[in-house]
Amino acid sequence: MYQPGTATYEEMQRHMLAMKELGCNLVRVHIAGVDPRIYNLADKLGLMLWVEVPSPHSSTARSRQNHRAELLRMVSLISTHPSVVIWSLYNEDWGAQDIATNTETRHYIMDMYHYMQIAYPQYLVVDNDGWQHISWEGRLKSDLLTAHLYTPDLNRWKELLAQLTAGELDHVAAFPLVVGDPFFYRRQVPLVVSEWGGFGFANYGGPDEAEGRAERIRLFKEELRQHAIAGDIYTQATNIEDERNGLIDPQTGELSVPAGLLNSRASTLAK
Repeated sequence: MYQPGTATYEEMQRHMLAMKELGCNLVRVHIAGVDPRIYNLADKLGLMLWVEVPSPHSSTARSRQNHRAELLRMVSLISTHPSVVIWSLYNEDWGAQDIATNTETRHYIMDMYHYMQIAYPQYLVVDNDGWQHISWEGRLKSDLLTAHLYTPDLNRWKELLAQLTAGELDHVAAFPLVVGDPFFYRRQVPLVVSEWGGFGFANYGGPDEAEGRAERIRLFKEELRQHAIAGDIYTQATNIEDERNGLIDPQTGELSVPAGLLNSRASTLAK
């Protein structure tokens, strides 16, 4: 996951090259909006991107109107970039806090999901990334079933992955994975752990030194590969404010962990 902040073009280029060196083939640009440098660089370097609409603060008719306007603005500017392959409408129900109880909120998100399907069929579209995906008449209104899973404990990590791939929807992420109508996961859509890690984040846990963090990531990735999970996103590329869990130096682009650490293939993992 990548939050570019105030990075210069040269720093951003170093960050993206470093993410490739880590073994990433896709970068989730976290609620950053439109920054042409990101998309131009990703096209040039051959990195796929997962983009998100910046989140409103509250769930209201006006916030949905603004959200729609921003989505349409973003897609009109970004849709020509071949690097963009996934869109999130919302992240962790920020700005859609009543998604579980308000049918208006769910209908709006479903309308935007259907709009993207029809107008931009080249994209995979996620209704609400992390948890509380919408089920309507038993069908998920998202092309991916995503989960944000945070724990610094390896045994708990194993339990969560086993529950997730067994189709358990409650008590896995911070909130139920699906809201709305009853939904039974039968592998109809790919399963993605779209946030994990966070090692070194204050008040969270996990090692804050580079060597310990690298070993924890190696063990967690090793366990991920044992399960039927289509993809995963590590949080996060560089340090952001009090979130000290980055793997790349923000200025130099140098890695603080071994190259290849996030590669999905165990045979090419640098240890």
